[in-house]
Amino acid sequence: MKRLFFPTISLISLFAICTAAAAQQPAATTTALTTSEIEQFLLKAKMGARKSISTGINDTGWVPMDDGKMQHRGHIATVDISKSSFTTDRGTEINFKDTYKFNIAAYELAKLLDFPLVPPSVERKVAGTPAAVTWWIDDAMMEGDRIKKKLQAPDLERWNNQMYAVRVFNQLIYNVDANLGNLLITKDWNLWMIDHSRAFRLYKTLENPKNLVKCDRRVLAKMRQLTKPMLTAKLGKWLSGIEIDGILGRRDKIVEFFDKEVAAKGEAAVLFDLAQRWF
Repeated sequence: MKRLFFPTISLISLFAICTAAAAQQPAATTTALTTSEIEQFLLKAKMGARKSISTGINDTGWVPMDDGKMQHRGHIATVDISKSSFTTDRGTEINFKDTYKFNIAAYELAKLLDFPLVPPSVERKVAGTPAAVTWWIDDAMMEGDRIKKKLQAPDLERWNNQMYAVRVFNQLIYNVDANLGNLLITKDWNLWMIDHSRAFRLYKTLENPKNLVKCDRRVLAKMRQLTKPMLTAKLGKWLSGIEIDGILGRRDKIVEFFDKEVAAKGEAAVLFDLAQRWF
């Protein structure tokens, strides 16, 4: 089988794992946790002193967490910026947002879709400041590092399917900061999508339709079921009504695309099944 490559924008991840920080962190003591258990841990566990992450363009950090039964790290994002316009190397963006709220919204949307590649993230005050507290992915490398080291997944079909799924989700949430640093790879070659603080733009068009190739069968079925009342109930705390409208508009285009692909090529050539995961 040919190896497939999936180019993305190479920017510095806000969630990058640096060697120095990793050396300070306590080892995780978790096995076979459900996402609900992780959410409760992130909401209730005691936090130690916050440590800064030196890479990235926002002041993100991590904290050791302990609920008396287990210890793990939480990633802390507090950025919450809104501007009428903002200029980056990609040009000037109108109605710019960079907010911790989108990390939580991305996770809640992933749950609605049975999409298993986004780690749990909850809203909680940290030192009096509202924040997204996200489950830290241990023993992981960034996709950019994998490419530099020329490492290859042992199961290329499974790897490629995960990358196809990543592409679909990024188109659904219109993530303008999808980059090689925001994809983490664990030792078992599971992919994790992190840092969605510049997603959920208002557009009902797709950011890059060419990134759509194949889709997880379950995710496609779940996308069809999304409604505005459903999304408002689950995501309305973190997304505005027009941001939710954007999701639905992009959903329509994604579903239309894959329906046409299935009609032209057959379901087996377009759809696949991602395995669900346990932490």
